Amino acid sequence: MVDDNDAEIATRGPVRGPSVSSRTVAVVITALIFGALVYVSNLAPQIFSLQLIYPAAGVGPAFGAWFGFWGGLGAILGNVLASIPIGQNPLPLLPAFLAQGLFMWLPALLYRRDRVRGIGDWVRLFGVSLLASVLVGLILIWNLDALGQVPFAAGLWTIFPGVVIGDTFWMVVLGPIILNVVSPYVAKAGLSFRGFF
Repeated sequence: MVDDNDAEIATRGPVRGPSVSSRTVAVVITALIFGALVYVSNLAPQIFSLQLIYPAAGVGPAFGAWFGFWGGLGAILGNVLASIPIGQNPLPLLPAFLAQGLFMWLPALLYRRDRVRGIGDWVRLFGVSLLASVLVGLILIWNLDALGQVPFAAGLWTIFPGVVIGDTFWMVVLGPIILNVVSPYVAKAGLSFRGFF
């Protein structure tokens, strides 16, 4: 037996102007999932405090498609929260954490789809993911240089390629799976936002 509230949720589409509570839910969901993935990836081998295995980037296209700006804000918050339990001060890496909002913001602005339906969609997602990974990688290397950990030129040859390849890989492999499997449920719950804000 289905009551009237369940029927309404099942037919609700993307929200045009999300409420404050919807935005808060989007930020919290993203922060918890992105932060948990960042925390777990801290258990993997690291170079200069950078995770070599970083599946958190893979949720970027999905949270960007569903939540737009608020997904990126949640990723930043999740990154900050994930750094605290491992004893890392989040303030010096704040520029790199802010840059990781691009994993959500660029797909929200440039991809603008909640599913990957064919090779054309996948190629477009690949281009957006590569752009996001390059920008995040450059800001990360600049941040490490500003902290005196790695000179920028050395970081471009050592850390940058791994960051770009790894993040792009997660975004184009894990991202489409999440989009295609979970998007219908997010839409049914009325949590998918139409606009960027």
